[in-house]
Amino acid sequence: MHRIKTCDEKGFVLLNSLLELSILMIFLPIVVLFFGFMLSFSKEAEAKRVEWQLFSVELQSYLAGSDSVEIINNGGGIRTVQQSVEYDIELYEHSVRKQKFRQGHEIMLTRIKNCRFELDGQKLTVLAEFSNGAIEEVDYVVTPP
Repeated sequence: MHRIKTCDEKGFVLLNSLLELSILMIFLPIVVLFFGFMLSFSKEAEAKRVEWQLFSVELQSYLAGSDSVEIINNGGGIRTVQQSVEYDIELYEHSVRKQKFRQGHEIMLTRIKNCRFELDGQKLTVLAEFSNGAIEEVDYVVTPP
């Protein structure tokens, strides 16, 4: 003999669905904000942008402890002297390199189409054009020791 089961479920309730919809409407903007934040973060974390920021910080460390700064190669580079140690930071082929006492070859920045260094009083401006067409610029204040 087959038995028929009876259940006490009351079925679909309008108030229950309105509650679930309101919870969904609260959390959807948070999800949209999260994806918007992640999109802006991924643009900031682009490899070329990070390389430029690292170059800027490293260049700042050479300028901060320098005794003198001068433009070399008609604006294609700078020469800094730190405690009698001479560094040249200059455009070389498609990169920016650093040399100590005009020897060696340490790459600081790659895929560069053009890079200009301009010293106006105490203000040093570095303008770099990458091979993909992006242009970056950074300014430094050079103060005597």
